[in-house]
Amino acid sequence: MKNQTPISLLSRKEKIASLINEMNKGLLERNEQVKLILLAALAGEHVLLIGPPGTAKSELAKRLKSVFVEASYFERLLTRFSVPEELFGPLSIKALEEDRYKRLTSGYLPEASVAFIDEIFKANSAILNSLLTLLNEREFDNGNSRYPVPLISVVAASNELPEGEELSALYDRFMLRSFVAPVSNESFHSLLMLSDSAFYPELEVRLRLEDLKEVQKLSEKVLLPPSVIELCKAFKEHLQREDIYVSDRRWRKVIKLMKVSAFTAGMNEISNYDAWVLPHCLWNKPEELQGLKEVYERAVAINGEFSHERLTSLVSIWDKKLKTDKSQQRQKYDAKGRPLFINDKGNETIKSSGEVQKRNVEGNPVFLCGYNRDETTSKKNEYRSHQENTPIMEEVSFEFATEMLCYSESHIQGRLQDVRELKNTAQSHIDALNKQLSSAKTTFNDHIWLDNALLPQVTTSLENARTHTQQLLSKINKLEVGFSSLPKEDESKYMVSDVSEDEALEGEICE
Repeated sequence: MKNQTPISLLSRKEKIASLINEMNKGLLERNEQVKLILLAALAGEHVLLIGPPGTAKSELAKRLKSVFVEASYFERLLTRFSVPEELFGPLSIKALEEDRYKRLTSGYLPEASVAFIDEIFKANSAILNSLLTLLNEREFDNGNSRYPVPLISVVAASNELPEGEELSALYDRFMLRSFVAPVSNESFHSLLMLSDSAFYPELEVRLRLEDLKEVQKLSEKVLLPPSVIELCKAFKEHLQREDIYVSDRRWRKVIKLMKVSAFTAGMNEISNYDAWVLPHCLWNKPEELQGLKEVYERAVAINGEFSHERLTSLVSIWDKKLKTDKSQQRQKYDAKGRPLFINDKGNETIKSSGEVQKRNVEGNPVFLCGYNRDETTSKKNEYRSHQENTPIMEEVSFEFATEMLCYSESHIQGRLQDVRELKNTAQSHIDALNKQLSSAKTTFNDHIWLDNALLPQVTTSLENARTHTQQLLSKINKLEVGFSSLPKEDESKYMVSDVSEDEALEGEICE
């Protein structure tokens, strides 16, 4: 049997991983909610659980209380008729006799470390203001004084979403939201076989208040790389398309949650994987969650400030530049500098116009025939005499004679330099994707917050991203060949610089 590490020697990361496993024991299909309420507590935030009764919402809150050493617990079900005394404690009779307004808060919400408030959106206006202050500022107004409260986190529950603008501020205070569905048909048999199990983790595994303060302080130093900023932009664009409003305050706290996720997983920089928490912070209605999860699955294939959309757009732009360069034509001149034209025989001439045989609408030549000089369209027509046909002539302008533009060496090298930089960017992205693919399994196994069930989807997303980028790299290689093959001017001759596309082009007539 392998030697096990003594509990007292476990690292913070190992303790949290152990607590996640312990909290899941005796519960079915609640791993996501377990992680959300524990991460929220570590970050000093609150969680809202939406779902029907009897889905273990209060049990999750009780288990969160047991995660901490000497944590006090408060639980209350609100109704439309609930009064402030039910949450904040009764008024002190003695204080009233002394003309003071003071509540006896012992055993009530202002003295709790962890609280579970069921049917939170039944809170009326008499309760709402004090509740908002307590949730956000961790302070409680008792009489004419404001006191700090020991609150770690509130787990709230509701069977329905809030209705009415007065509850929107309360709804926004819950950074993490999760829909708790009944156990699925696949787990129904296991549900029937479950036995009651209490959650009492070993004292050495539990977290102390000092642990929370340390996590929140040190996690502030976790770095925010460009890749995560781009990821947040991708989420924001999705939210705008779907008309989902997210406050600026919520975005700031989203970064805080990701930093805590990264820090407790043993990293000093947020990775795109830490965005697992974003979908649970950004939805207003449960049906919006799936779309946000899909954004995350795509986002894990983004490397740095680079995205497929950006590369695809750049390749398209450079393809147009190449086609433009290849299609550039100039007026052709003879040795004496006279402009040349193409006559009706297809030959070059210095004449800009000339007489040519007239043709009808079908393109056939037109002649004069017979003594009546009637027009006819073919010698095969029946003539009114044996006189030879006479062509009908007309004066036309000839088209300019053109030839392909030749480019200076500096123009071609400038094009190649830009394309090669694009090529290096694409190759770097492919290398990064290969690295992510090779380390994805290790990352998921080592990261305490990630759900291994998501690994196949992430792997597929990375593989698709790599294939797409390889296809774009192939197009970039063709662009490089195309620009290298552009005709070059003879630099010993004069330079022509009056043709431009998106920049000044220097060139001369090819001979």
